[in-house]
Amino acid sequence: MKLSKNGILSGIIFLVLGLLTAIGPHTIFAVCAPMEKGFMKCHWTAQAQSGIGGGIALLGIVLLFLSSEKIRIGIQIAILTIFVQGLLITNWLIGVCGGEHMKCHSLTKPALNVIAVAGIAFGIVNLIWLLRRKEQV
Repeated sequence: MKLSKNGILSGIIFLVLGLLTAIGPHTIFAVCAPMEKGFMKCHWTAQAQSGIGGGIALLGIVLLFLSSEKIRIGIQIAILTIFVQGLLITNWLIGVCGGEHMKCHSLTKPALNVIAVAGIAFGIVNLIWLLRRKEQV
């Protein structure tokens, strides 16, 4: 089995972005602590992002070991879709606390948005590269 440089590079990038998405809202750029009444919106966004990031990281691992460009194109489309879902969850579907002074509003949300936009941008560039390469073969 011949591994591709593109598969290894994109796999590592998506693995890292996926882990940051999954673990970051609980550690590096953590959401707000629970209140007396229970969890706030940002907690549920962090929980959802754990699943989102875990899926991206898993697909990143899969990309490391695939040589088929057709399958990598399909996985690339799946990863792009998952990153878009992450943006939707953070900004519209669940969201974060309403107060601009809240940690989740000033730290978690921007961090998750930067990670998702970076993943989408890299994913689009990589998808275009894979599609052009497929046409040349």
